[in-house]
Amino acid sequence: MQILTLPDGIRNERCDKVLSRQLNLPRSVVKFSFKRTPFICNGKAIHLHEKVNSGDRIFFEICDSLPPPLTSNDPCVLHIIFEDEDIIVINKPAGVVVHSAPGIQGKTLVEYVLGHCPLSRLGDPERPGIVHRLDRETTGLIVFAKSNRAFKRLTADFADHLIEKRYTCIIQGTPSLNTGKIEIPIARQNSDKIRMIACPSGKSAKTTWTIRECLDHFTWLDVRIHTGRTHQIRVHMSHIGHPIGGDKTYGYDGNFIFPRIMLHAESLGFIHPKTGEKISFFAPIPEDFSDILEKLQDDRK
Repeated sequence: MQILTLPDGIRNERCDKVLSRQLNLPRSVVKFSFKRTPFICNGKAIHLHEKVNSGDRIFFEICDSLPPPLTSNDPCVLHIIFEDEDIIVINKPAGVVVHSAPGIQGKTLVEYVLGHCPLSRLGDPERPGIVHRLDRETTGLIVFAKSNRAFKRLTADFADHLIEKRYTCIIQGTPSLNTGKIEIPIARQNSDKIRMIACPSGKSAKTTWTIRECLDHFTWLDVRIHTGRTHQIRVHMSHIGHPIGGDKTYGYDGNFIFPRIMLHAESLGFIHPKTGEKISFFAPIPEDFSDILEKLQDDRK
């Protein structure tokens, strides 16, 4: 990787803008290079929208060219992060449902994956290889079990809350603290087949969060879920009065138009079902999320 030590005169500027200027490259090239190989700043992973300063050391790899544009015949091009004989890790796009269910139309993510490789048939035969889920509008990392060994191990580890799942999101408003913990049970709302609610009679749920950046009327948040309840982050954020941007199901008021619910599964860590090694994966925020952050940051100035 290349190393750049930022020169004097840079104070709280966005990483992508600084690199574009210092390397004399279009920001589109910087963005695509970041998606291929995440950048490191002072020893830690950094987002392109985070602020940098003079003296910061940035490790990066610039791609030679941009990818060709997708065509209308590619509604879901699989972005494979990792694959071996046991598992396949996908960076899921927005708008694609993970598996079929009543009322669901169009091709599901599991169907796209099956078009690429076989999956374990343990568990629900209509949901091969599925050990966890992401909502339709949520982007980011999801792992499928290819082998029965992987299905058994990952299912057990998810049930025992041994999987490390970290998300990033944009919420409405700004919490009064820089970090917080929410431990409120979650249950399905009887009158609604989709909506979940926070209530004492539900299943235990724990979410921790940290502010990444405060924006006008919104906040960019890092979130870790220690359990895996349906809509957990969406329910918990709404419960504390800060629904996720674009999430009208859980109380977003619609004062700013988001293209979707602003939630991204950024990192995923677990024990490999065959080797026993701890492995982890990272998925940079997608372009629609990045564009919204840029607009909110510009509006704040």
